Amino acid sequence: MMLKTISRIFKPFSVEIRKSKLRLIKSSGLIPLYNFILKSPLKEIIDQEFLDQRNKKLIKYLVPEFLISIIVRLIDGSIRLYHFRNNVNDEVFAKIFKTLKVPHFTTLIYFLKRNIFHAHVYLERILFRFSIWVLIQEIRRQSLKTITIDVDATATTIYGKQEGAEKGYNPEKRNTKCFQLQVWTVRETKTLLKVELRKGSVHCSNGFLPDLKILVPEMKKLGVKIRLVADSGYENYEVFDYLTEQKVEFIIAQKQRKTVKKAGKWAKNKQSSRKYDCTLKERPLVTNNGTYRQIFVQVDKVYDENGQLFFVDFVSDEFTNVFAKNMDLTAAHIYGLYRDPAQVETIICELKSGFGAVKSHCDKFDVNQSLAQLCGISYNIKTLYASLILKYDDRIPDIKTLRDEQLHIPGYYANHSGREVYNVSASAYNRFNIIVNRVRDFRATA
Repeated sequence: MMLKTISRIFKPFSVEIRKSKLRLIKSSGLIPLYNFILKSPLKEIIDQEFLDQRNKKLIKYLVPEFLISIIVRLIDGSIRLYHFRNNVNDEVFAKIFKTLKVPHFTTLIYFLKRNIFHAHVYLERILFRFSIWVLIQEIRRQSLKTITIDVDATATTIYGKQEGAEKGYNPEKRNTKCFQLQVWTVRETKTLLKVELRKGSVHCSNGFLPDLKILVPEMKKLGVKIRLVADSGYENYEVFDYLTEQKVEFIIAQKQRKTVKKAGKWAKNKQSSRKYDCTLKERPLVTNNGTYRQIFVQVDKVYDENGQLFFVDFVSDEFTNVFAKNMDLTAAHIYGLYRDPAQVETIICELKSGFGAVKSHCDKFDVNQSLAQLCGISYNIKTLYASLILKYDDRIPDIKTLRDEQLHIPGYYANHSGREVYNVSASAYNRFNIIVNRVRDFRATA
């Protein structure tokens, strides 16, 4: 039996820190990160969402310890399942989880594939509840009055015969099989609200309105003003009506169909913006249930890949962007809010390259969906840890930079008469001591 009691597993470390130059292991910076996770409500959320469906013959791990071990290793850099086999006998992980061996990758596949039916459904609820808690911490820390939710999707080409890999919208390589990754982010806090790995043939707007009906009431409980920004794939008059009914501001792009181009040709209120080098026109958008504002944008100056500036001459019915909104701000301000989705694109790139959220880990699509949810939880932990503990206020580093600067700290454990002593290199002693004290003083709020 690997574990005797669960109480010893989830007990934060209280260790003495010393300087040393002997037997150093690179991943020692995970110790305060693990303590930070235990002080968050993640374990309680997992306990409430997952039943203890432990198989005593093959799975000797409780669900919270098992999932937290996966999250810690994802943050450490194991973005593929077969990377987990390298950490089975790792001394740092064995000390963290109080085990002789950490879970092997075949055990993980068995856990996600057979032991729990549709584990990604439970993990999606865990991610959402934990994201709300993370958002509460950031709202209180930054005193936010308005939050902007960015929704975007991306396609990743998948080769071979994989479950869920189907032909769909794939701008990288047309007519090839792919996965679709849909991401909901909060622009002000740089955190995730929702991550979903979909089959390649599923359109990004499928299930968008039902997701809004679940998310918006929960977000309104936070007492902040909500704003939604999305591209043309999510254009739907029913979405417009629902957001207006819920008093949620939105900026959603529109596809440039013939009717839209014809309407833009005769739009009035023409104005220019020197800040964005564009010309804007505006007209009312009348639907069956309401009237909204429709903005037509023509960007006059365009830079190519080499930085060369070109002036573009548009005809009357050609536009760079067209979007609908229900806000009272000026057209130039609205366009500035719409053209600033760089944060969600950066988060998507980090999920794909830094955490492996769209990797084809297994031939079963449910397993890949579960790993994508775990990557979302790992990303939120990394962001909150960097802002609250490491004090990166202006610039949250990506996961690769965080691993090199803060997590891969050389050190090793020693046990002196039942007293745990942590030896670190002299160069990292002061920095590591500050981090440990901050984690010790951290108090999670509801």
